[in-house]
Amino acid sequence: MADEIIPISRLEKDVNTLHERTQETKTRLSTHEAVCEERYENILNTFASYEGKLDEVHKEVLELKTLATQGKTSLRTLFFVGTMVAASIAALAAFSNIRWD
Repeated sequence: MADEIIPISRLEKDVNTLHERTQETKTRLSTHEAVCEERYENILNTFASYEGKLDEVHKEVLELKTLATQGKTSLRTLFFVGTMVAASIAALAAFSNIRWD
């Protein structure tokens, strides 16, 4: 049984079957590589796009921060001037009441 002779036609058929499977595997592998390469390129493009958008958002945040700081400064200045005007009016009103009496 161990020394069983396999006919050449059977060996040729097995070799042909293995060759066909190998060719199918090569084709599938090539297709898979092409698909993966395309996916990889799409992922890189998407990352680049998101990086650009993130840079834009960062610039806008910095602009808003600057605007908010200017707004606080303007509000403080307005509050200070308003307080001074109100104090001046109150002082004038107080002096005018003292002189009239």
